[in-house]
Amino acid sequence: MHPSSARLLVLPPVRYAATTERVGVTVDSVRRPPVAKELVGVDVFVDWRGVDPEQLGPCVNACSGDGLQLSMVANRGVKVWPGGLPETFCTDHWRCRFLAEGSVSPGQVIALLSRLAAAGLEFIKTEHLYTFGGKPGFSVGQGE
Repeated sequence: MHPSSARLLVLPPVRYAATTERVGVTVDSVRRPPVAKELVGVDVFVDWRGVDPEQLGPCVNACSGDGLQLSMVANRGVKVWPGGLPETFCTDHWRCRFLAEGSVSPGQVIALLSRLAAAGLEFIKTEHLYTFGGKPGFSVGQGE
């Protein structure tokens, strides 16, 4: 059908009955006791124009220290270093996951960012990685 000859379908307006009842909504108003929240790492997103994770990985890994160790580099949600698949298409947006054996302080994260900047790596975003009651509050990357 040619667009100019298409017929416009006009629907009648919907009218809802007045009600004060909240339909389909349940609210759990019971306060739960707080659980232990522990900072255990950080994802640092890096803008890097290269395409070979085997070049980026060692450069980022050299910035590990002060209790934070690079555990993986991901691109578009797929682990590409260490042990990534060479056929993985990579863009210029890399996620570098640093984890610690225990708690991490904000100062350790700041020191890590300073080391990355000194290495000439442009970090564009960070996400802190927390556990709640000992359980990770963050997702693992594909292949991690």
